[in-house]
Amino acid sequence: MAQERHLLEGVIDSLSVGVCVWELTEPGDPSSLVLRICTPAAARFLSVEQAAVVGRPIGEGFPGSLSTPLPGVFAGVIESGEGVVLGDVPYQDELVPDSMFSIVVHPLGDRSAVVEFTNVTEARRAQAEAKAQLEAAESARLEREALSERMLAGEAETREIMALTSPIIEVWSGVLALPLAGQFDLRRSQIVREKLLVAVSARQAHAVIVDLTGIGTVDELTANELLRLTSALGLLGAKAYLTGISPESAQTMSSLSRPIPPEMCMRTLKDALRTITGV
Repeated sequence: MAQERHLLEGVIDSLSVGVCVWELTEPGDPSSLVLRICTPAAARFLSVEQAAVVGRPIGEGFPGSLSTPLPGVFAGVIESGEGVVLGDVPYQDELVPDSMFSIVVHPLGDRSAVVEFTNVTEARRAQAEAKAQLEAAESARLEREALSERMLAGEAETREIMALTSPIIEVWSGVLALPLAGQFDLRRSQIVREKLLVAVSARQAHAVIVDLTGIGTVDELTANELLRLTSALGLLGAKAYLTGISPESAQTMSSLSRPIPPEMCMRTLKDALRTITGV
């Protein structure tokens, strides 16, 4: 019998679940709860010494506990004879630090109840941190998607605006005119070139007049882009003509390593159209 008792005590001491047995010494009075059993795991979870709390009323062993709902719950289980599963319960008193316990209460008979509990503070904190990290990652993903959508929308809007500010006009059968205005940078050059090549192919144009009157001074970058544009048109069988070239622009364009052929340049759009049509 002594060996079995010793074995039972060893099993209880090794439990990872805290177990307390409370006795209600005065019916209807939760403050009369007296702690009769406190396993090592329970003492560890509650940050108390077993000898300091066993045999003492709840208000003495755990100062501040009577201001929490738990004593009333324990007394209710004892008097009703019905157990309860409380799940995760936050708890803190003068001895027990702010913690989270998973609690189950069973009636034991003899006006007692057994309380099984596990300290899940760290586990719940880790779960909350993991959830916060997942939510932050999801928020970042949604933000990246929204930013990407805004960038695509902005790019589409920019392309539309640039296209509208560089209209392609059919001024004669098979002859297109492209009046340029504003800054003609690399991005705009690509958009205009794509749009113009599609128009030339679709309309079977054999000549394109690019009017530079509204573009101001043509710098070296713009001049090289115009060369790329005229070369691309030539690959589609369309001859390019440049009109509205200012004296400053002419000086820049003539200094290029591969200057634009003079016969490709006309004073006005009307002059170019007369050259193309012979009218």
